[in-house]
Amino acid sequence: MGEIGKSLKVSAAALAGIVILGLVVVYSLDLKRPPRIEEASETNSYRWYREDLGEQARSSDGSDFHLLIKKGDSNNWIVFFSGGGASWDESSAAQPIKIMNFLTGKPTGNYFANIPIYLKAILQGMTDNHKADNPFKDWNIVYIPYSTGDLHIGNRVAEYVKDDGSRFIMRYNGRNNVRQSLEWIYANVDSPDKLLIAGESAGGFGSAFWAGEIANRYPHAQIYQYSDSAFLYSEKWPNIVNKEWQAEFESTFGYPVKEDLIGAAFEGNGSRMPSRTVFLQSYSLYDEVLITFQNAINDSDSPIDAQAVRDWSRQLRESVAFLADTMPNYHYFLTDYGMDIEKGTTGHTFATRDTFYKAEQDGIKLLTWLDDIINRGQSYSVGERFVEELREARE
Repeated sequence: MGEIGKSLKVSAAALAGIVILGLVVVYSLDLKRPPRIEEASETNSYRWYREDLGEQARSSDGSDFHLLIKKGDSNNWIVFFSGGGASWDESSAAQPIKIMNFLTGKPTGNYFANIPIYLKAILQGMTDNHKADNPFKDWNIVYIPYSTGDLHIGNRVAEYVKDDGSRFIMRYNGRNNVRQSLEWIYANVDSPDKLLIAGESAGGFGSAFWAGEIANRYPHAQIYQYSDSAFLYSEKWPNIVNKEWQAEFESTFGYPVKEDLIGAAFEGNGSRMPSRTVFLQSYSLYDEVLITFQNAINDSDSPIDAQAVRDWSRQLRESVAFLADTMPNYHYFLTDYGMDIEKGTTGHTFATRDTFYKAEQDGIKLLTWLDDIINRGQSYSVGERFVEELREARE
């Protein structure tokens, strides 16, 4: 597992800068956690508040778990599932992400074992209500953090052994955390006009898994389901999901686990969610972080070389092409924005990062694409040539 840390160091360097800046902001401006929502003096403050969720909601290390909530001025809501890595076996569980790893240059780690203290300081993109060009600046937001390594669906307490022989407890508690989060949402979000169920990276999976249940609670809302940067292909998914995490996936979500896990979720939702639902995906076409994680999950010793990048990108585009051909309300945004020419790779996630305002393809910005579809009713895909190139290659 040391290889994944090495491969992620370059990507982590950029995040480290964000983390350090976030820590400066946290410690210089706000030493406390976000105040509880009931402590708010006004509801439309565009400020993060927290909602503690009780004893059933726990992070993987046993620490507490809470929602982040930001009230807006419209009757539209975003339910956003956070990303933050994954744990798929004993070895990966033994290496959580630690802040000191970023600062000292050690292997980054695989997942957040608790909610980072700096989380709200680094949330940007579509969650930043103070950006004038944010298409969702007046929307209400419920942000579901992620600190269980199980794509928001696990239901197992595992006892593992580290390399040094010491034992530790890994709480795959994603299901309980989401369930407790949804209880708050259902009790406090009443009849939204539009509901965007979104997530990035691991949260892109989580948002797709839970979208069916959430949508069915709001039959009169216009529903959008948006997954950003969530593609990992592995034959090991059925074993990881059903045995390692004990997610009881098919009985919970209504469709089986497949090697293309996000594709299975979108395909399953296409027949289970309200017919007016609009399904959206955005991808960085040569995502170094996802390629590295996919290699690690599949126990691959192959380097992240040009062939590995091409193989992952081809699998991604095949998934996108299948959904585009079979789902009438599905649209995608594919981009090679920000490519590192030397490495041939691109960055990871847009939705809550500053790249949300910068990323573009063929002259169309990501935020413009989302704004056109969600706020203006103009549906289309971006980066179609990348899919057409794949189709032409088949012929």
